[in-house]
Amino acid sequence: MAPHVAVIGAGIIGLSTAVLAQEKIPGLQVTIISEHFSPHTTGDGSAGLWMPYCLKDTPQNKILRWSSKTYDHILKLWKSNEAGDVGISLIPVYKLTEKSGGEDMEQPEWTKVPLAHHIINSHQAQKLASLSDSKFTGGTHCISFTLEPTYFLPYLMQKFKVNGGKVLHQKVESLQQFCGQNYDVVINCTGVQAHNLVGDKSVQPVRGQVLRVNAPWVFHAALEGNEGNYIIPNKDNVILGGTQQEGNWNTKPDPADSMSIHNGCCKLMPGLKEAVIVNEWAGLRPGRSEVRLERDHVRDKYGNKLEVIHNYGHGGSGVTLSWGCAHDVVNILKDILYSQPSTVKLSSKL
Repeated sequence: MAPHVAVIGAGIIGLSTAVLAQEKIPGLQVTIISEHFSPHTTGDGSAGLWMPYCLKDTPQNKILRWSSKTYDHILKLWKSNEAGDVGISLIPVYKLTEKSGGEDMEQPEWTKVPLAHHIINSHQAQKLASLSDSKFTGGTHCISFTLEPTYFLPYLMQKFKVNGGKVLHQKVESLQQFCGQNYDVVINCTGVQAHNLVGDKSVQPVRGQVLRVNAPWVFHAALEGNEGNYIIPNKDNVILGGTQQEGNWNTKPDPADSMSIHNGCCKLMPGLKEAVIVNEWAGLRPGRSEVRLERDHVRDKYGNKLEVIHNYGHGGSGVTLSWGCAHDVVNILKDILYSQPSTVKLSSKL
């Protein structure tokens, strides 16, 4: 009998995991179970920029491995005939800083991944920002991608269904409810909802609010440090952000945040004052001290045991880490399905 796996969550992490599992494990039956599907996921509101963001203490070697696999996958898709349908754009990204040290600041490991990456000096940074009174001390420039979830998630879902995947639209109250059913493994890709689902209180919402504006003259992304404003072009409009409000569960746009975002982005790129705002949105990034990707198990009150793989806590880097994390999950899944139980250690830590 073919092994049967349930993936809980239908965002960028869940769908990437489900599709890759189908591709790498012949005959695998996969069911996606979720309360929310595109266009009602957190990813649908994001700009989809490939760039590690809001990952706290996640080890740099893991960020490098996961992000590089995803970058390579996006690059492959960009070169294919599907690039337009998938929502991929190749864009230059300028990240400016006001911190002391400027262009001499140490660069993280993941900067080795993009097709191009180099340091910007203070003079270049000030010219880019078009501000005579700019305090920018430097920054970086790289070639990255936007992989827009509003296009990519439907693409993945269609691929998942063509591959024989099944979909259940329901809210999951606990992982124990799957014990004793016909699932060999459950993969937990519930993002911020893992806070309640598995009682992981280290998972906290990092509220992000953005504006979408009509600005077809913007062809590059501009970011102000790691927590400042950002401007990211998409196919149909330009995303202005943003906020990074940890512990805030509010998903309604805040007028004060909108004003702050608009003013900050217009200061960074004055031409945006002419842009018409077409949408305001707020969503909850799954913040955690570090990404949780590991094997676990649960038991119900009858003693039935269920194998679990956790894959959540990706902060603002769902798109950036998705395909790389999916590879690690598939490797663990193969271990569970094909190895002797006694040879693999189980982890239940939060």
